[in-house]
Amino acid sequence: MMFDNTVYNDFVEKVAASSDILKVIASYVPLKKRGHNYWGCCPFHRENTPSFSVVPDEGFFYCFGCHKGGNVFKFLSLIENISYGDAIKLQAERLNIPIPHKKRSEADLKRETELNSLYQLHDMAQTFFHNCLTKTNYGKAGLIYLKNRGIDNAVIEKFHLGFAPPGWDKLSTAFIKRGISESLLLKIGLIGKKKSGGYYDRFRERVIIPIKDEKSRTVGFGGRVIGAEEPKYLNSPETLLFNKRQLLFGLNEAKRAIREQDYAIIVEGYMDAISLSSHGINNVVASLGTAFTAEQCKKIARYSPNIYFCYDSDSAGQTATIRALSIARAHNANARVIHIPDGKDPDEFIRKHDPAAFKKLIANSLNFIDFHLHYIMQTTDCTTLEGKVKAVSFILPILASVDNLVESNGYIIKISQELGINETDMRNELQKYRHSKNRFEPAAAVSGRQFANKTDDAATKAERYVINKIWHEPGLLDYVLAAVPAEEFHDTAHRTILLFMDNQIKQNHIMNNVTASENLSDEAYAELSRCIVEQKNDAESNLLDDYLKSIHLSFLKKSYLKHSLKADELERKGDDRFQQELIEIQRIRKEMDGAN
Repeated sequence: MMFDNTVYNDFVEKVAASSDILKVIASYVPLKKRGHNYWGCCPFHRENTPSFSVVPDEGFFYCFGCHKGGNVFKFLSLIENISYGDAIKLQAERLNIPIPHKKRSEADLKRETELNSLYQLHDMAQTFFHNCLTKTNYGKAGLIYLKNRGIDNAVIEKFHLGFAPPGWDKLSTAFIKRGISESLLLKIGLIGKKKSGGYYDRFRERVIIPIKDEKSRTVGFGGRVIGAEEPKYLNSPETLLFNKRQLLFGLNEAKRAIREQDYAIIVEGYMDAISLSSHGINNVVASLGTAFTAEQCKKIARYSPNIYFCYDSDSAGQTATIRALSIARAHNANARVIHIPDGKDPDEFIRKHDPAAFKKLIANSLNFIDFHLHYIMQTTDCTTLEGKVKAVSFILPILASVDNLVESNGYIIKISQELGINETDMRNELQKYRHSKNRFEPAAAVSGRQFANKTDDAATKAERYVINKIWHEPGLLDYVLAAVPAEEFHDTAHRTILLFMDNQIKQNHIMNNVTASENLSDEAYAELSRCIVEQKNDAESNLLDDYLKSIHLSFLKKSYLKHSLKADELERKGDDRFQQELIEIQRIRKEMDGAN
């Protein structure tokens, strides 16, 4: 499904030219002018001191706190949680600019028709189950079950809860009479096929929970048995619409509260999420009983980087928490754990106590390291030598991930006291672990990295200035690349931006915030936004040569370090090639002396 490129590009340019980024952003965020920029508190993360900046005449925004940036369309896509293309259409509608018709292939039309029919069928099934619960005698058992769990009519309506009647063919018979084919019902998992022939309803005598996507479209169902039968929970099978790795139950209802409160609570099952919501805890989603996935983490991150896991406190739940924490950390989320006491799940706890008690658990949530320490203390007999060794081996990789020396020192003291071991021994074990982790590196590697990192900040500042300069004066690009080739820029995003600008200029293409957004990755585009927003182009022009020299010198220092480490490694191995590395080191050293 695609637009004619020329028509589409003209349309986007017209919308962009007609858009006032300051007016658009100010309708969401209070802004105050300071210098050339307008400043406000970022709408994408919680902060008290404004770090969100808009430069209207450049058409860019950037947050120096969470590092989101871009043009007016990027802002709308983030704030409305829609795609970049949908943001363009939204702005066009607001400006009363006609949206061009799309050219659809036969395959596109067929797929669109199929998806629409699947969504409609899920809506029909949701209505069938909901009416069964609220308007028939079949639903009385379901209503009693829900009321016993503290779920009232308002919550039933909010989540469109339903009930699957007893019997093998109530739904299939009703739907087939309405002209719905067995093959379509089978495709979305509402019915199953008997080995002996014929079909049966997949959900029978269960409370039905519709599972919706972020746009509140029903894409599947969960069934909770009200008796002692197994399985306790039954979900729709994987379909064109229903992929458990991609979905988070309740996100359509919770996303506003997550953004406003700047954290999300992840529970295991949809009944936990419904129960907490019924008690006024609205920033809750459920991972449908499956392991927390990278895809789910990315969805949550659109609303807040802060994720609080609240899984069951049994062994399986705690193991799932450890896996979930590692996924969250890998995606730079700020992960914490809400610990439910007495072996209960969130639903049981809040029904026994009250929302205030649950909010106290939130306030006392554990960070990444504290939870692992708590876990090892609960699962290991640390009174024995074997238990202490096991605990230390478990906690060392976690402790080694802490970069802050003050924080690391505090945890060493705390862990030593908790485990009843000598603090010096703990420090020695941590040092040994870190050494073994980096055993393949030459001895100079750590100090070498520190040496290199000192140059990074200066080089980054210089590179941002240079990119800003080229953005406003494209004719400088050849001069810059002749002095400092793109590969000498230490920042990957900066190299990407340079190559983009070089390509646009050589092909006589337009270079603006729209074409940049279409050609750069999200990371590179955000960094370009920073380069533009961070400094207006009013610095003295003779700084360009100074900054180019700074970038080249940074590159030489890193090259010097790389060849020094290589020479050290080859010499230790008795490889004569280390002499070639020494010659290169001397050459670089001489060039560095000349550059200083």
